[in-house]
Amino acid sequence: MNRLWLHLLAAALFGPSAATLAQIAPNHHWVGFQDKVGCGVDLNAPNAGLQILSERALARRTRQGIALDSTDLPVSPARIAEVMSIGETSEGRPVQWLHSSKWFNGIVIQLDTALADSAAIAIILQDIANLSGVAQVRRTSWFQNPRPVPSLPRHRRTIEASDMSGPEGYGMAWAQTRQLRLDLVHGLGHQGEGMMVGVLDSGFDRVDTNPAMQRALQENRIQIGGNFPNGGAISPFIYSEHAHGAMVLSTMAGHLDTPGGQHFRGSAPDASYVLFRTEDVGWENLVEEYHWVAAAERADSMGCDVLNTSLGYSLFDDTTAHHLLDELDGDTFRITQASDIAASKGMLVFNSAGNSGNSPWQKITAPADGDSVIAVGAVDASGQHASFSSYGPTADGRIKPDLCAVGRDAAYIHPDGSIRTGNGTSFSSPILCGAATSLWSAHPEASAWEIRLALLESASQWANPDTTRGYGIPDLWEAHMILGGSQPLTGDAEMLVYPNPVPSGSQNLRVVIRDPALLQAPNSPLEWTLRDASGRWIAEGMMERGKETLSTLKLSTQPLATGSYLLLVRGVPEEDGSKRPLLHARFVVE
Repeated sequence: MNRLWLHLLAAALFGPSAATLAQIAPNHHWVGFQDKVGCGVDLNAPNAGLQILSERALARRTRQGIALDSTDLPVSPARIAEVMSIGETSEGRPVQWLHSSKWFNGIVIQLDTALADSAAIAIILQDIANLSGVAQVRRTSWFQNPRPVPSLPRHRRTIEASDMSGPEGYGMAWAQTRQLRLDLVHGLGHQGEGMMVGVLDSGFDRVDTNPAMQRALQENRIQIGGNFPNGGAISPFIYSEHAHGAMVLSTMAGHLDTPGGQHFRGSAPDASYVLFRTEDVGWENLVEEYHWVAAAERADSMGCDVLNTSLGYSLFDDTTAHHLLDELDGDTFRITQASDIAASKGMLVFNSAGNSGNSPWQKITAPADGDSVIAVGAVDASGQHASFSSYGPTADGRIKPDLCAVGRDAAYIHPDGSIRTGNGTSFSSPILCGAATSLWSAHPEASAWEIRLALLESASQWANPDTTRGYGIPDLWEAHMILGGSQPLTGDAEMLVYPNPVPSGSQNLRVVIRDPALLQAPNSPLEWTLRDASGRWIAEGMMERGKETLSTLKLSTQPLATGSYLLLVRGVPEEDGSKRPLLHARFVVE
């Protein structure tokens, strides 16, 4: 996580511990192999897929017509065993296996400097390089004096008044939701249900106890994917690690609905989430990109549909490992290559564009340069570019960032449960990632690439992109239409009933209204009446109005017989004595 921009303010809220400052980094190396002979899986064998991927992952591939290939095969255990045996003595094994990469056919090892001095390590590395089948041995990190993460200014605002919170349910998240017109998709009942999101970050402090996460936890929709700086262990340790990932997660999964209290709704509150720790905030080193690769591969194998990473890499503690601006071509860096592979496996891959806009670096960072990665820049609630948000293009001239969402004064939930606002593309990326997840849940038959194209084509600058906001701010309702959604809310179609026809006994008949003249009187409700095909009265009720130009209503068809029905909306009698319907829509119960 490049310290020039440090995507968020987490380090400012939690300074480095004494243990972190005293920690000495291991000596990490990448060992790449020439082939996968002896990997133990034959792709041509029946049920080969189930030996290497979960049923969910295979189903994702099948839906999108993506075949298994050699990158799905595991690394050869025999190759790994040969490497591990090098240098072993009666005092111990100096070579430790951290994790492997099937996509790049190799492993990351760390050398124990307590068992081998620099001369012995040089001999061990040469012996590994001389092994039959080893194609490459590359150092991924080396540190002498890890530096603490610098503090950034605090940026906090609590809820001060109800009229700042927007419509009921979203609370302070309303502005970032409304900008994307995501509430229309949510209003149809699609909030990420059935989708799985992998979150790759630095830690998820107190997610297991945060009130905003309890709904997802109680429904078993949050699970630990692995702690990769510690070898990929599936351990609750990540819940006591850095806060950055917890705040990122909250913008998607957060849900607070306290009567008379706080309200917050993330961009995909009904999705499932898998949490991966890939970043070690105590220092900046190249091995963290390899942690990300290993985590992305596991996310693929588990069946994640979407990945979000609010991290980026450019400069390192070891200056010889620095990335260069002219290398941001989408093909050079291992983490960028892996991001594109992840997309080729049928996943949507979102990444923060970076917070380097005001720094000497200024540009995006890896892996945001990937041609299949959706790099997300930051804007404010009015759509203006946030000055800190990194610029494009890539070194080979492609448009970056791809899209934008709110990243200035973005609402999130702190690990202590309070609702705050903060700045960073670390917020804009997950907000849009969750929005895309909700959109995909409305169109589960679509491919990842179709969802990506719909987002781009719906964006505010689709016809005229630039290197500041890319293709602009996507319109999730328009993207829904592009993917074959119901008729757009334009012209006379100011009230949409969805789904239509609706199954008998459904609890989820959604009514979406968009009419500023009707909805801008916050103290005056609307009346609705339901009648059958013969005009007989069936039911009636009231719809509260807010100051925003959008409202949704959910009705149950459980008491309704099959047939055709008419829904009428009127103003209250004290405002409109004519009793003429202002809006009407017909629907069918099957």
